[in-house]
Amino acid sequence: METRALDRTLAILAALAALTVALMVAGIVTTHSSQDFFQSARSVEAYSAHLAAPLSSLGLRLNLGLDNLFMVFYGAFFAVLAARLRGMLDPRLLGVALAALMLTVLLDSFENHHIMTMVHSIEQGLPLSAGEGQAQMIASAIKFHASYLGVLLFSFGFLQFGKLGRAIAIALWAYIPCGVLISVMPVEQAKALVLGRTIFFVFAFVLSAIPFFSQANTPAVAGK
Repeated sequence: METRALDRTLAILAALAALTVALMVAGIVTTHSSQDFFQSARSVEAYSAHLAAPLSSLGLRLNLGLDNLFMVFYGAFFAVLAARLRGMLDPRLLGVALAALMLTVLLDSFENHHIMTMVHSIEQGLPLSAGEGQAQMIASAIKFHASYLGVLLFSFGFLQFGKLGRAIAIALWAYIPCGVLISVMPVEQAKALVLGRTIFFVFAFVLSAIPFFSQANTPAVAGK
């Protein structure tokens, strides 16, 4: 796959990822419900009460459905990015970075389907233990930390793309400390940081679409 084709693909995937998150945010604002509540260990009664709120179940299902789509887009983006950065970064670094992001996709998928299983169990009156929420909280934390490692390594590749590339790297760097702080703060006090983490990650996708789209439409140099 030639460089221009990779750039075009990266621009499209970055735009789709950012658009999907924008739709997720719109759904959260409209229904006041998302998967975030289920990413922390709580009592079964708390989960049940949350689902009983108006539009909560609909909002959660919409959020998870869009997140499943987002996983496909960001997973593909980083896989193609690894191919694009070949020759620009040490292949061992690229291997670790891609492995970390693929682990993120795997745990993200597990998280979403586990939450849906919990919701199904609650709605059908099936037994649900406190351990379900505790296991979910651990899986969510590991998922995010795998992404921190992956984006840190990929950020070194973005530094090769001039001023805009450096801006993307900075957005990814800002994403990391927000997430680390979230992992050690009381859940109810971390809401602002959760929003900040999301903004930095999505901002990186929005910015990524620009240079890759530009390079994809730059006339090819003879011999390339």
